[in-house]
Amino acid sequence: HRVDRRQRQMCIRDRLYELMVNFWSDHFNIDRSKGDCPWLKTVDDREVIRKHAMGSFPDMLHASALSPAMLWYLDGRENKKSNPDERPNENYAREILELHTLGVSGGYTQHDVMEVARCLTGWYVRSEELFGKGRVEFNAELHDDGEKVVLGHIISAGMGEKDLDRVLEIISTHPSTAQHIARKLCIRFISDDPDTSVVNTVAEAFTQSN
Repeated sequence: HRVDRRQRQMCIRDRLYELMVNFWSDHFNIDRSKGDCPWLKTVDDREVIRKHAMGSFPDMLHASALSPAMLWYLDGRENKKSNPDERPNENYAREILELHTLGVSGGYTQHDVMEVARCLTGWYVRSEELFGKGRVEFNAELHDDGEKVVLGHIISAGMGEKDLDRVLEIISTHPSTAQHIARKLCIRFISDDPDTSVVNTVAEAFTQSN
């Protein structure tokens, strides 16, 4: 009887894990048809989704931000500022705020999108070299190293690649992110139109558990 109960519990955990893999795969959606995504998405599935499906959201967001598949899909690899007149590519910055963290009504502005894009300049994916192809690297010469202000938080000049860590910390722990993720979880597991009180309860647990 104890063995059967243990097996049932393991089966439930395994099923929940696969449900969460499906949930996060949808949340961090990547179109396999773009560029090198057909083969890089396999790595993303393993190192981002499956590795963090039942873990910490900030850790998953960080892994996703440096996923070669995500950098290909949302043009993060083309986000650079090599001269004063070059404008950063805002595609990934907009999607990480609108879809991955705060949500479309999460309180960010176009200025925040532009500042996040500046924070994420300089990251690229090796695509031409035979050795190291698909590796994500940082080029300081392509990074906007000036001061930024994201959602009211000042990110000091001269932080280089650490800008990415700071901006992800700001947006992953923002109250709107907890609400956005909580509502999506409630829709997935409870109801297409969950009560606000239920969403708030899940958001609180999401925040407290990191």
